[in-house]
Amino acid sequence: MKKRNRVTLALASALAATTLLSACGGNNGGEASPSPAASGASSSPAASKEKVTLKMAIWDVNNDFLTYLDEKVKAYSSVAPNVTVELETFKSDGDYLQAMKVRATGNELPDVMGLKPNWLYDFREQLVPLDGEAYLAQNQYADKFAIDGKTYAVPMMAFPELVYYRPSIFQELNLQVPTTWPQFLDLLQNIKDNSKYIPYAMGGKDAWPNYPFNEFLPQLVSGAESYLSDMAKDDSPFAEGKPFFESYKQIEELYALDVMGPDPLGIGWDQATDLFSSKQAAVIAAGLWFAPTYEAKVGSIDDLAAFPMPYRLDESEPLKLMMFTDHFYGITSGSDHQEEAKQFLNWFFSPDVYQTYIDAQKLVSTFEGVESNVPFLKAFYADNQNETFSYIPGDAEYTRITNAIQLDVKAIGQDMMAGKKVEDILPALNDKWAKAKASK
Repeated sequence: MKKRNRVTLALASALAATTLLSACGGNNGGEASPSPAASGASSSPAASKEKVTLKMAIWDVNNDFLTYLDEKVKAYSSVAPNVTVELETFKSDGDYLQAMKVRATGNELPDVMGLKPNWLYDFREQLVPLDGEAYLAQNQYADKFAIDGKTYAVPMMAFPELVYYRPSIFQELNLQVPTTWPQFLDLLQNIKDNSKYIPYAMGGKDAWPNYPFNEFLPQLVSGAESYLSDMAKDDSPFAEGKPFFESYKQIEELYALDVMGPDPLGIGWDQATDLFSSKQAAVIAAGLWFAPTYEAKVGSIDDLAAFPMPYRLDESEPLKLMMFTDHFYGITSGSDHQEEAKQFLNWFFSPDVYQTYIDAQKLVSTFEGVESNVPFLKAFYADNQNETFSYIPGDAEYTRITNAIQLDVKAIGQDMMAGKKVEDILPALNDKWAKAKASK
């Protein structure tokens, strides 16, 4: 990442100048917020001064960011010389989740653990409630993900889910940005008919890149942020006429067009992004986090633009923009160094430190008083004034049922890309769902 060295030097200078921990929530140009200890916001006793190593684990597809984050957490030793933070990183959230589930069975989780929002219920028994920590009041999203009134992890970033395209290709082929699902399919078909470009770059071998369709479309089509929890109240949520079935029929149409290159299941995400970045493919879908990856590959974002996923069938329906909140950090209950971990998170979430984090990620800030500096996002919002639709994970009952039937929508997406029909997939899921729901 181009700014990484400069950001790291600035952070080191800031840390050398002060060893005070400030609670996140100061505003740019305003008075500094008092530290949690000074304000009395945290009742945690002082951590010991013995030599301590905190283990921290996270995933990210951006290698430059992982390198930056590793350097960032090491800088904490300038504040707490007795504490060393060791960062373990994973490229894939799937590999990360599998590793953490295995470690949870042996009480070997890291002290500070990264989580996606839909993992919170799975790991809530292994997490320490963070309620009472000063930074929670300044986080604009944390309360949305509380479980039984307790906050177990704090989100570090948010971002809209986008469909990226190369404006130069659209101009060359005289294409218009689609605002409905039929228009989206027509767009991809027109690019395919031209034969010069791959219409859509899909790294289907990795499974997870189909999430904008197989994971998010049912929730968007439903129109309800509570959709996943609502599913748990239904004995047959995959039945014809319901959001899951109807959205999957839309996805089936997309996959049947054969617009994802000669072998969409034979290449992974990195290869798919290479196709898009090298202008061999015209369209790709991902979160705002993809823009820095593209810029690193190409050197600029001059030929990059985006539009919201056009899931609606016609323009009489509102088109909402999916907003995803990610990279939650929590402290594990099995940690022998919970007090040191709490002090580390107070530093991590402090305004000056957090500002460098969100600037490096080039995503949306989740803390009041810290502004995101993302020119690409500002340009997108200037052209798109859509209502925000937040991804909210399913509740405990939804989690229980989906775990019982081992629901994997991304694997289903791979099956659909291979030609399996919705009518051959969903009835069996309904049967499994009903049995699991009844087996309390």
